[in-house]
Amino acid sequence: MTPYITRALAQQIVDTVRDLCGQNVNFIDCSGTIFASTDESRIGTFHEIGREAAASGSVIEVRENDHFTGTQQGGNLPIYHNHKIIAVIGITGNPDDVQNMPGWLNVSPGF
Repeated sequence: MTPYITRALAQQIVDTVRDLCGQNVNFIDCSGTIFASTDESRIGTFHEIGREAAASGSVIEVRENDHFTGTQQGGNLPIYHNHKIIAVIGITGNPDDVQNMPGWLNVSPGF
């Protein structure tokens, strides 16, 4: 788990993002473990692309379900705090739709 965000706060974040976008949302720690999700069955499972997004600092799209371990189609965005990646937000859905959500790719990694 990230030292900056509690499980309860991470759950509030994914619930809020789901309310805004209407898709399932995961909060993934830097080791690739989903520690909050709008799909309770995914909490505690491994998300390969979440780990890769945290390691690379890049937004990563997944275009096919289950092509990577624990991963579904969607977009994965690293979350920064004090210039350090602390987690990844993953939004399930067609990557073209996910990347067109307001603010999705307009997040500066300098935060």
